[in-house]
Amino acid sequence: MTPPFRHALPVAIAAIAATLAAPAFAADPIAGQSKFSQSCAACHSVASTSVVDRGRNNPAMIQNAINTIPAMTGTLSGNISASDLADIAAYLGNSPGSISFAQTSVGQSSAVSTVTISASRLTALGSLTATASGDFAIQGGTCGASVPAGTSCTVGVVFQPTAAGSRTGALTLSHNGISTPIPIALSGTANASLQAGLSADASTLAFGTQSVGTASAARTVTLTNSGTASLDFGSIAITGANAGDFTRGGSCAVGTPLAVGATCTVTATFAPAGAGSRAATLAVAATAPAAGGAAANVSIAMSGTGQIAATPVSSLSATSLSFGTATVGTTTAAQTLTVTNTGSAALSFSAITATGPFSTTHTCGTSVPASGTCTVSVSFTPAAAGPATGALTLASNATGSPQSVPLAGTGALANTAILSWSPAAGADFGTVTVGADGGLKHFTLNNTGTAAATLGSFSLAGDAAADYRVDTASTCVAGASLAVGASCDLAIGFSPRATGARAATANVAADNASLPAALTLSGTGQGAPQPALQLSATSLDLSSADAAGRPLTLTNSGNATLRIASMTVSSARFAVDTSGANSCGTAPFTVAAGATCQITVRWLGADGAASDAAGTDTATLTLQGDMSPATAAVALSGATGATAPANSGGGGCSIGAGTGAADPLLLLMAGLSGLILWRRRARAERVRTA
Repeated sequence: MTPPFRHALPVAIAAIAATLAAPAFAADPIAGQSKFSQSCAACHSVASTSVVDRGRNNPAMIQNAINTIPAMTGTLSGNISASDLADIAAYLGNSPGSISFAQTSVGQSSAVSTVTISASRLTALGSLTATASGDFAIQGGTCGASVPAGTSCTVGVVFQPTAAGSRTGALTLSHNGISTPIPIALSGTANASLQAGLSADASTLAFGTQSVGTASAARTVTLTNSGTASLDFGSIAITGANAGDFTRGGSCAVGTPLAVGATCTVTATFAPAGAGSRAATLAVAATAPAAGGAAANVSIAMSGTGQIAATPVSSLSATSLSFGTATVGTTTAAQTLTVTNTGSAALSFSAITATGPFSTTHTCGTSVPASGTCTVSVSFTPAAAGPATGALTLASNATGSPQSVPLAGTGALANTAILSWSPAAGADFGTVTVGADGGLKHFTLNNTGTAAATLGSFSLAGDAAADYRVDTASTCVAGASLAVGASCDLAIGFSPRATGARAATANVAADNASLPAALTLSGTGQGAPQPALQLSATSLDLSSADAAGRPLTLTNSGNATLRIASMTVSSARFAVDTSGANSCGTAPFTVAAGATCQITVRWLGADGAASDAAGTDTATLTLQGDMSPATAAVALSGATGATAPANSGGGGCSIGAGTGAADPLLLLMAGLSGLILWRRRARAERVRTA
């Protein structure tokens, strides 16, 4: 007798071949539902069970069950035709058999209904397509071109009626589980469409001529919902080339529905930004969300003309007047300020006055015509020795009035020496390293008075006065006599004692002279250049490193050249490689300010160069240089004794790995499958002959 296991694999192959060769029939899931209820519902439900799942979109599997399962053979053999099998398989794999949609208004879209397509647990579905006819459309769902065995996906369908009344169609599914397309009946009832309507009591708004920069009176447009459905405003906007010249208001608003027959208003004002014709459009867009979504739009053309208002503009020929030094009690020659009316209307002055020891006259009269000019004359009569200030004020009908012009002068006694500095503003010594000499700045002291001056002391004052010095190169010295019209040189040096801004003043003393304002001295102290070392890492884990090792970048973040004197590693199981592109080289080496270089750290344990005993190697890479602090350290580590796992079968991986050896577990599973098939056929044969 032949052992049963010898025939198991051939029997299994024959069963698979019979399944693939099974004839295909047209499928009707609705008829399949009826046939399933008549013949199968007594033993099975449509719930997802391991038995029913195998028959979804797989009529050959249902036929095989009828042939081999005694309970089904006795009941169904001879009672189920091939077309019945196709219908039942389509019903089980594509649910529901028909879809009825809720009432939907014409022009709107219903909620999405879904059809589930299920593949047999034994066979995947491919070449999947879905189409909808009539007033129905495919929308949403998860199905792609295939459905893996034992899984399902969905196809979404919506009802989009184009006319009122009862509407029908079909969802047609096509895949390789059934030879011909599967029709699923679709039906729905459409309501007559309501229409939105929006009308305006004006199609244009003409604002006429308006001065540039001023706003017109508001114009109003009344909007009426003249349709059969409540509408919402989608947008109310002003568009066009000069949209910014018009401003919108009113009671119509986005988010506020307008009932059938109701009205609201839109207002607009015109404020031209420039001269000439200005135009824009008031655009209103509305929808009727409960009545088909029909758009209702209104466009209102708006126009106006901008006109530049006639205005005076007062333009002055100078922003300040300086009279120098004048003898106390005498009046200087007048300095003249020209006023030009650059505007388009007459310029009139209500007052032109001067304060302090200054006086003024003018030719401006009561007004100055457009493009006209007038002059204002100012004189200085010092009442006392020393600096004097005042202001010329012009009050007019021009924008920016009143205008103010600063006035300045210095009073000096008769037969008095008058001293002045050149340059008078002082000097900036720039940035100088602390303790270094910033060089000299030279200042000329002039005697512009009517008597010789006997110079007194030259002094420095201020918080950083000690950072400055009067240099011996100066020709201005205490006790010297400076004749009328003569000058001398004062040389000042700068050597900062601290970092940051350093400020001071320089003064000259003379008992018989009018003295100038102090010289302003400024400079900045800067610290001495210092190198600084910045490492790309403070620790390196080399456990998973290959022979290439790990790079370590050294950056000189200071402002002076960095010198690295030495690099040492505390363990022989690590090494430092200084070769390659942008390498730092062997110590000692230097790194320019702002520059970088690189070294490579290797763990010798990764190459098996040292003991393979399990454990962790650690060491410290120490760099010594002229940075502060003078040493920098990098922690190094590497784990030893690790081995890579290897697959030895038992998981179905040997064949896939390309080893050439068959996976024993895969062979065992194939054998068990054949044995199970053989035992089922033998049991069915015993039942048949009993």
